[in-house]
Parts: sequence; structure tokens; C-alpha cells
Amino acid sequence: MNSSQIGIVPLNWRYDASRMGEYLSGIAKYGFKGIQISMDQGNSPEFVQSMKDHSLKFAEIYVAVHMTTDGIEAISELETAETIALAARVAVEMIVFAVDGTAERDLCATRAETGPQLTETAYSQLAEHINRFAKIAQSHGMKSSFHPHAATFIETFAETEKLMNLLDPELVGVCLDVGHWIVGGGDPIEAIQHFGERITHVHIKDVAGEVLTKLASGEIASMHDSVMDEKLFVPAGTGVLDLHGVMDALRAINFTGWLMSEQDSAWAPSEAASGISFVNILAALG
Repeated sequence: MNSSQIGIVPLNWRYDASRMGEYLSGIAKYGFKGIQISMDQGNSPEFVQSMKDHSLKFAEIYVAVHMTTDGIEAISELETAETIALAARVAVEMIVFAVDGTAERDLCATRAETGPQLTETAYSQLAEHINRFAKIAQSHGMKSSFHPHAATFIETFAETEKLMNLLDPELVGVCLDVGHWIVGGGDPIEAIQHFGERITHVHIKDVAGEVLTKLASGEIASMHDSVMDEKLFVPAGTGVLDLHGVMDALRAINFTGWLMSEQDSAWAPSEAASGISFVNILAALG
């Protein structure tokens, strides 16, 4: 692992197409080498050229699969196909699949067992969908991974393990978001040890312990409220995450993929939080 593979999912940045160059130069100046791009950005020739001008890589694109407990919603077929096609045009390195959030699971984040669960049919449909599109992605030279995500139907270790057993290991790795894994009740270091080389992509996200406790107790009503109003996620190295332990565990499995700094929301000045994360990630790399 090295600093050339530290990227960013810039959710805490205010993107404005009219200030595209300033946006990308700011990310590059902090030291990030790649970003998660959106569909709108990927469809903009100006944005694609500006990425190249700033020597930033198209590290990943996110595919949220819409589901009910009984199966995949029809819209996901078109949306996934369009996303994979765009990713191929701009040579995105990693397709990150996840299940889209639902209102019901948003209300029971950290207590997933109390909420609605996917049926066996739904698991089968989800796995078939991801395997099929991951194979298409592979044909274009792109890798794929699955991202367990709090407030979705795949949040916990048990849910993740069940789905990963249905996914082709030659096509789909694990995108371990260490922050969401903590919210879902897991230990990121144990997850790295368990999934081993199946982990091909990592989101580095830290968690505010006090906010997490309030979310788990029900004092904060929903995952959305905890993230947007209470800032559940904090700069890497400033919360409950054992950042150095995570890096040690990744070294032990010879991880060579992207380390994507991510903070869903941040107190102002929000962009500055990314600088703190970068410095602490770099320090943990040793």
C-alpha cells in the first residue's frame, strides 16, 4: 500500500459544475489520486478532461441496486446497465455495487435484525444481477466489488456473508467500508481477517462514538438524522476506528487496492475534513 492509491469519495465537498477546475484542483492539492465519479460527471466531456488535467484517476463509480424485500425493482436493470456503459467509456477502475437504502432500514440502522429482511428469492436476484453486470464490467477491464452499507438490506456480517457466498469470487470482491461496518455492529479488522484477499476495495470512514451510541439506543431516530444532523462520520483517525490496526490488517493480506477516504457529511469548513483524513491515512500507512 502507498499514497498513490489514496482516493476520495467527495460527499462532503460542494460540487458546482461552474467551479469544476477549482473543485478538482482542491482534491488534488490535498494529495488524493482518484475519486468516485457520478453519472453527471462522467457524462461531461469537460469534467473528464479536467480530471486528466489534474492527473486524477477514475477510481470508482457507485451502483445502488433498488430492492424490496421480495426482489429487485425493475428500474435497477436500466440504471445498472447505463452506469456500467458510462464507466467503460471513461475507464473507471472499480464498480462498487450496493443495495440502495430504504426508509424501514434507515430507522433500524445498528439494529438490523429488528427490521425487514430480504427473502431467499431476493438474495438470488441480487446475486444474479451483480454477477451478470460484473462479468460485463470485467469484459471492459474493470473490477467489481460489493459494499455492505448501513440502513440497507445488506448491513451486517451475516447479511454480507450470505450474499458474498452467492457472488462469483472471480468477479466480485468486497468493498469494505470500515465506517458502515462499525455501524452494522462489526469489527473492521476481524472483517479483513475473515474475508482476506476477497477484499479488493476499501472506504476509509471513521465514526463518532457518542453519536453511534445515540443511534443504537434510539435517541437519534434514524441513520439519516445521525449522518446529516449529528455528523455520525468524522475525519479518519478522529473517531472510534482503529485506523492503524486496519492498515496493519490490510498489509497482512497484501492489499493493493484503493483506499477511498469518505465522509458523508462534515461540519464546516467541510472540505477541510478531507485534509485531516488524508494526513491521518498517510500516517497510518507508515
